[in-house]
Amino acid sequence: MTIDWNRISTASLPANCGWKGTYRVRYSEIGDNGKVMMSALADYMQDAAGWGARILKLAYDDTVDQGIAWVLARMVIHIRDYPGNGEDILIETWPSGVSRRVATRDFRLTNSKGEIIGVAQSFWMMFDLGTRRAAQWPDWVAERLPNPPGPKLIEPPLRPAFTTNPLPTMDNIKARPSDLDLYGHVNNVRLMQWVMGVAGPDGRPEFHPESLDIQFRSECRVQERVAIRHADGFAAITREEDGTDLVRAHIVPFNQTAMA
Repeated sequence: MTIDWNRISTASLPANCGWKGTYRVRYSEIGDNGKVMMSALADYMQDAAGWGARILKLAYDDTVDQGIAWVLARMVIHIRDYPGNGEDILIETWPSGVSRRVATRDFRLTNSKGEIIGVAQSFWMMFDLGTRRAAQWPDWVAERLPNPPGPKLIEPPLRPAFTTNPLPTMDNIKARPSDLDLYGHVNNVRLMQWVMGVAGPDGRPEFHPESLDIQFRSECRVQERVAIRHADGFAAITREEDGTDLVRAHIVPFNQTAMA
């Protein structure tokens, strides 16, 4: 997918649904190269999404009493440069459309010099907190979504790339209580960390890729054992009990596209 960084930099923050905030990179969020890890950037973006949802009265506090909540189904991230410890990152975000009961939200990341360093698009579904399944949207949810939405900064393919080749197991993990979020399943940023922990050459970590397209296909619950599988830039988190892929991802190492 070609990224039009000029178009991304000139897009206006929508007045009707945009939100922006500044995040400072913390020491605990940098890798051994001194740069912030992609999982931390994803964490900032999801925090920003929560604040953006408050503007529309569609945040967790607005939906939980109805037994529903937003869950992340997919996230596509492209990074040009990774800031270091203590640097500030401006994140701008807005809802960018709805298709087949999936809402998209875009993000633009800017460093302290005013340079665009990243872009992302997230895909959100409604989740029934009782049945633990996808939920139908109540009318009031649709009515609160912005019309018009903000612009789409990128256009990811409808179907994420994935391999048909077998993926060897690189690691095995048991989900711990400390991995869970308020929905009672393993947080998606933690799942992202598990995937990137084996996504480099020879199963080494790849915490600073050029791009990541990750799908969250089913929830991972506490005490479940999973296999982390990876080869040739494709990765999966597979439940050992039944072989179900809970997560699938495509990771492009930094500068690989430039060297191709």
